[in-house]
Amino acid sequence: MTSAPMQTARPNILWIVADQLRADHVGFGGNPIVRTPHLDALAARATVFDQAWVANPICMPNRCSMLTGRMPSAHGVIFNDRSLAPNANTCARELAGAGYRTALIGKAHLQHGLSRNVVRDRKESPTFENPYPDGWDTLENPETYLDRAPRIDDF
Repeated sequence: MTSAPMQTARPNILWIVADQLRADHVGFGGNPIVRTPHLDALAARATVFDQAWVANPICMPNRCSMLTGRMPSAHGVIFNDRSLAPNANTCARELAGAGYRTALIGKAHLQHGLSRNVVRDRKESPTFENPYPDGWDTLENPETYLDRAPRIDDF
């Protein structure tokens, strides 16, 4: 008698992002005054990332960083109202490709406002001259790692 291959259980994923909500403004985050019993109960049986930091303090670039796993300098959303490229790889796209049903409820503003193509170079003389070589202020250049893994001397 043969048995069917055993299915590996996959976790359910519920990703809650609240715009402008500090971690210490919920009960499970240590606030003794604000009552958040439903979030506290969910947090008690879930994974809470209590040592997380933002990639950018502005909401759209940070949401795009959470979805792509890349810094704003790499995904291109460096300020609000600059769209994430429609073909950008996101964790939602990866999860859907792995068979998960994905949905977004509420505010996202990923493809909202100005496109990066709207911002054009000016032909006039610059208002100031940059004395530094190109790339001196680049935090992340993903093209560097297309053919090789990062090395310590890259930083």
